[in-house]
Amino acid sequence: MSQGSCNSWLFSFTTHLLMTALPAIQEIVLSEVDLEVHPFNPVFRDDLSRLQESLAAVGLLSLPRLRSRQSGRWQVITGWKRLAATALLGWDKIPALVLSPATPEPQVLLLYLHDNAFTRAFNPLERALLASRLAQHWDRETLVSKGLPLLGLPPAPVYLDRLLDVAGLEMDWQELMAQERLTLTVAARLAHWEPAHRKAALPFLADLPLSQSKQEELVAGVEILARREGVTPTDILLDQELQQSLIDAGLNPQERAEAVRRRLNEWVSPRFSSAHKAFSAGLDRLGLRTHPRLRLKEPPAFEGPDFELTLKFKDSQELRELLQELSRLAHLSDFEALVDI
Repeated sequence: MSQGSCNSWLFSFTTHLLMTALPAIQEIVLSEVDLEVHPFNPVFRDDLSRLQESLAAVGLLSLPRLRSRQSGRWQVITGWKRLAATALLGWDKIPALVLSPATPEPQVLLLYLHDNAFTRAFNPLERALLASRLAQHWDRETLVSKGLPLLGLPPAPVYLDRLLDVAGLEMDWQELMAQERLTLTVAARLAHWEPAHRKAALPFLADLPLSQSKQEELVAGVEILARREGVTPTDILLDQELQQSLIDAGLNPQERAEAVRRRLNEWVSPRFSSAHKAFSAGLDRLGLRTHPRLRLKEPPAFEGPDFELTLKFKDSQELRELLQELSRLAHLSDFEALVDI
């Protein structure tokens, strides 16, 4: 049997076990359950208050699954939040489905996946850690075709590569991924940086409110500058103006993020930044930046010949007035300088 066929058989077989195995129901002393570590998310954080209210009102409707350890304590396989909430409520004992200590690891992973896959979305960290665990048992093809859909991702190799790249990131980065404040694409890019360079980037991505596209813009900009200047990403990130923008107490978080982006963009594309400033200043001088009915837009990246003019009018009289205004503006030296940028 080929490796691929063997792993495909393993997936089918473990799925069969998942559906047919009948764990024993047993009353467990809650203090003997290892709740300090989430089985698949080392930085798990969640508000359990609503779950506590539900448990207090109607009890434990879905039993957690546990596996005994050699130490005599219990490992949580599914239902960590339910167990944590019962502990907060002060329960001493809970009923649980007890798995055999010999339960194969692939079956344990499938139990966890199926227990969660159709009730909630996995966060990026959970996906990365689960993919890393699954990769120890399944071949790449099986993991892409069968595992990624269970993780809520398209069955494409690029997603698997990103997940495996980020699974070993430092705890600070894992925290951001668990909170869904760091996107998978950016985390995968950072995984190829040296640890010291990632450390320099952390305050920018942890402290500034950046969308996915702006996170990607920041990381790509640092990489471009490092290559162009022949220095490291840390050298770029320690730039005095960038650091000042990052920590400026006189700005709110959104303003600090915009100041960092502005400095980085000016550095990456000085010609574009200079042209953009000149164009904005020209619009201000002509009164066009805030004009309610006229809008003049620059060529894309100031690299094409064509400007774009938009007019809004409610009737022919207003249109004639706007055209007269445009004719007046077009004869001004400031307008000629604006379109010559």
